[in-house]
Parts: sequence; structure tokens; C-alpha cells
Amino acid sequence: MMKSTLRLDYGTISGSVRGIETKFTITQDEAYDYKIAHDDFDPDIVFPQMMQVADQLQDILQSSLSSEQETACEKHILECLTRMVYGSNMIEHAGAGLEITWKLCMKVFKGEPVLEDIGERDEDRREIIQHAKAAAFMITECYLHDKELSQEIILETHRILCYKVDAESAPWETYSGAFRSVDVSAGFHTFPPPKLIPSKMKDMIHQLDSDLKQACQSGDIGPVMLSAKYTHIFVNIHPFLDGNGRLCRLILNTMLLKYGSFIISLGGYGKGRQIYNEVAANESTLEDTYDGREEEKKPVMHKELASLVLSHAKLSLGKLIKAISK
Repeated sequence: MMKSTLRLDYGTISGSVRGIETKFTITQDEAYDYKIAHDDFDPDIVFPQMMQVADQLQDILQSSLSSEQETACEKHILECLTRMVYGSNMIEHAGAGLEITWKLCMKVFKGEPVLEDIGERDEDRREIIQHAKAAAFMITECYLHDKELSQEIILETHRILCYKVDAESAPWETYSGAFRSVDVSAGFHTFPPPKLIPSKMKDMIHQLDSDLKQACQSGDIGPVMLSAKYTHIFVNIHPFLDGNGRLCRLILNTMLLKYGSFIISLGGYGKGRQIYNEVAANESTLEDTYDGREEEKKPVMHKELASLVLSHAKLSLGKLIKAISK
């Protein structure tokens, strides 16, 4: 299904916003960062390169694909989804190795039955299965069914993600699919208190609606910057007791798919995890530095994350072309 609904078309992306069919021109909106962690990065070079690769992919897809190419395309998409789950789990020290992740994710993403009762001791396997099911749900709702990201979809995705997966401080029944009722922090960074979470989540969705309406009016959309922005906003609300990191990266990839037809994997190897964690830490520091200031006086907090996503999006498109050109 995903293979047949890729929406890239020579620098444009098609879809609907609140039921209105729209065609957007993909643009390099706002300012990206010129460093990713400690490495120099030039988005002004990489973004046009990514769009050039996207056009090459469109040339291939416009032609009549052989059965071997169709199979290769399907295999590549499944591999991207699996590596997405694997890398995201590794960032959180969850799940298990790539081999078992591959086996379980393939079953979930192909719609094959997965043994539900895997035993209480095998929590690593359950984390993989539920992560894959949560990804399948959010992508199906927002991308395949073309719904907008909503608070209801986020809550249900979290319920699936954490089903029968206990947190360190609470059993799964008490926090799965429910906003947290306790204060949480990461290092020196403190997230909003529980009483503010409902209003902040409502504001996030309202802001997304506003950004999409503006994109409809202009006819331009920046899928990389847009997905990085709402990933950053969500994770700094930190609305759940556990699972926020994995869920923020599901939001990231769902939005990349919906508004750009990209899938990326973050954290799949040691250095990649280190870079991602450093980017996340840098953005948390920015939040602390500008906490309490008026929004218009704050810098763009998600620039570094957007650059990281852009670098991975270009690689992902290139790998798809390589897979179906063999």
C-alpha cells in the first residue's frame, strides 16, 4: 500500500489538508543549522541534492517497473520501517538486536499474526512488537488514510506502544495512552508540569493546523522543517510517563511520509545515537536558555534536528533508488 501511494512528483507533493486536496511545492523553508553536533553541514547544498535525487526517483517510478523492481521497492520500504523501529529502540536502550527486530517487524508490517502471549520475561520482544504496531497504526491513520495528526491519534499510538510494557515507576495499565500525572525531568531540564499538558498538546495541534493552512495558502511546504518542529515541540512537552522519545520519532517519520514521502532511521549505530543524543541535548539547553521569553523573541529551536533529518532524508532516497535500480 505504501509503495503505491508515494506522493513525490518532481519537486511537489500531493495530499489533503482537512479533506481538501492540495498540491504543495517542496521548499527549503526557514534557516537550517550549519552544524550537526560537532560536524559542519551545509543545508544549502544538501537540500537541492535531495530534491535532485527525488526527481531521479520519480523518473524511475514513472516508468513501468519490472516485477523484480516492485519486489525490491517493497523490500526496501519494509527494511526502512524495521530500521526505524530498531534505531529508535536503541536510542532508548529498549528492544533487542537487529536480527530479532527484523523478524518481528516483518511480521507486523506484513500484517502477519504475531504471538500475543510471549511471556512476562521477554519484555524486549514485546517492546519491538508494540513499537512496530504503534508505527503501523500512526502511519496508516495519518499517511494511508490521510488524516491529520491529532491528540486522539497520539494517545492511541501511545496506548499501543506501551501495551503490557511496564515503566520503571509504574505498571503499563496506569500510564499507557494517558497523559502523565507526575513531574518529570531529563538531567537539568524540567518538562512542563502535568496540569499544563492538556493545554500544551491542544496548542501543539492548533499550531500544526495553522501551519498547514498557511502552507495551503502559499502552495509551499517544507516537510523536513515541519516534521522537526513538531517532533521538538512534542518531546519538550513530554506528555507521557514513558515512551516520549520513541513516540516523538514516530511523529517525525509519519510527518516526513505524509508531507515528503521520506522514511529515515535515527540511532541505528553507535555514532548515530551519539549524534542524535547530542542534538537532543543541545535543543533542551536552548529551551532552558530561552524559557519564559516571548515566542517571537526565541530562536528556531529545531534547526539542528532539521539538518540531521535532512541529511538522513537524502540518504534514504538514494538507497531506494539503488534498491530498485539493480
